[in-house]
Amino acid sequence: MSNLISKPVMDNAEVVIAEDAYSLRNHALLDAGNIVAVDDVFDANAAATAQAALKHILTEIESSRKDVKAPILQIGRKIDAIAKEFLADVVAEEARIAKMLGAYQRIERDKKVAAQREAMAAENAIMIEQAQKAADSGDVMQPIEQTALDKIAELRNQVADKHDAVAGVKVKTTTKFEVLDAAVLLQARPDLFTPDDRKIRAALKHTKTIPGINVWEETKAY
Repeated sequence: MSNLISKPVMDNAEVVIAEDAYSLRNHALLDAGNIVAVDDVFDANAAATAQAALKHILTEIESSRKDVKAPILQIGRKIDAIAKEFLADVVAEEARIAKMLGAYQRIERDKKVAAQREAMAAENAIMIEQAQKAADSGDVMQPIEQTALDKIAELRNQVADKHDAVAGVKVKTTTKFEVLDAAVLLQARPDLFTPDDRKIRAALKHTKTIPGINVWEETKAY
């Protein structure tokens, strides 16, 4: 589906350098080639004349290049503007759904992590209980009871079954912030009081609490 936007007919556009331009260039290069050394005033004047001719060609060709290219750049800007306007609602809806789906995925991920921790704690409790029974019996080499092994296997299976809510969907969590009180920020962290927010972003990698700044995390799915 690469033809959703009609393409201007430009495939056969030919760019041609005018004959006068070739003549000016060749004449200037010929004169410049005759300059092999600058040893006196006569040589200096000749070199300056040759240089001026070369610069004139550079200036004229650059000006012509911009004039010829301008309509093409304008077409490019029109294409970008039309595509942006057409996709505005699509972009907004995709971002809205991505935010909701990301939040849901994050909740499910947190649930899975919590379940893993609970299962690990339960497994540790079973192993401690088995170790205590072995110690009470006087046989520290006593094998773990089958019921305990079955319970551990069940706990691990329960955690393994908690897959991500939507297969193939990944989430990205981004730290967001806004300055709520510039005066408080200036007093507490003058090093961060700058229009360049890169310093604040760098600081947020080490702490999520900065006086005068509201910090939150935004999760989106992609």
